[in-house]
Amino acid sequence: MISISGNISDKWEEDGIEDKDRSLSVNCCGYQKLITKHLTRKRDKGRLDFQLIYIVGGKGTFYMENGTRQVSNGQLVLYAPNEPQHYDYDAKDFTEAYWIHFTGYEAYEYLNQFGLLHPSIHSVGVKDKIISVFEEIIHELNMNKPLSEYMTSAKLLELLALLGRNLRSKEKDKKFHYEDINNIIQYMHEQYSQILLTEDLAKLCNLSVYRFIHKFKAVTGTTPIKYITDIRINEAKRLLSETSFNVSEVAMIVGYENPLYFSRVFRKVVGMPPSRYKEQF
Repeated sequence: MISISGNISDKWEEDGIEDKDRSLSVNCCGYQKLITKHLTRKRDKGRLDFQLIYIVGGKGTFYMENGTRQVSNGQLVLYAPNEPQHYDYDAKDFTEAYWIHFTGYEAYEYLNQFGLLHPSIHSVGVKDKIISVFEEIIHELNMNKPLSEYMTSAKLLELLALLGRNLRSKEKDKKFHYEDINNIIQYMHEQYSQILLTEDLAKLCNLSVYRFIHKFKAVTGTTPIKYITDIRINEAKRLLSETSFNVSEVAMIVGYENPLYFSRVFRKVVGMPPSRYKEQF
């Protein structure tokens, strides 16, 4: 087995290190490549710190609470503090993995913001930039230069942000696969002043109403009705603030025949009546 690693302290702490004084801190980081021997790691009580494992070659078997998982190249596993750790690497798979243990009072929040906490296994692909940051952290830990703890913390934040960005990009790519929904969104922006019923929009996509709403929410994060309402109210805000049209005229322009109904919808969305909104400008 080829193994390269670096530690922030002079000795290896099998139980990990918890640091509540710093926002983010690297305890140790390393790289492993199996050639002839198997590797089994079992920590029934876990560690005091977080561990992130990034598989870049072969695969590993991870025993989680919800069952056994095969994690292959391009995937990562995150263990939280005190979470049991049990995983195997088989030499015949020639597994390659980077790993890092880290702590800090803001570690949980960063992981949550970047979408890395749940689920604990993610597919991010094998990325040269991610590997490069791992190697920079290992190098910094071994060089023992002044302020290395700050440099490794900065690199850790970069690493987590890169992983989070990659996950969001993959989700965004999935959204673009829904070409029919993207065409409907364009149609809604062009025809927002017309009567747009969910049933009619679904027919334009050759979908059932249920399937249409499900796909639409996957792309936009909201329902078709809420989406068209937001288009209309945003346009109404622009007209009220930039033109001399009165409330009734603006209501007609953006697709509401009844000014009173328009006012109720506007107030619900904006928090004030359209007349008062116009007075501000």
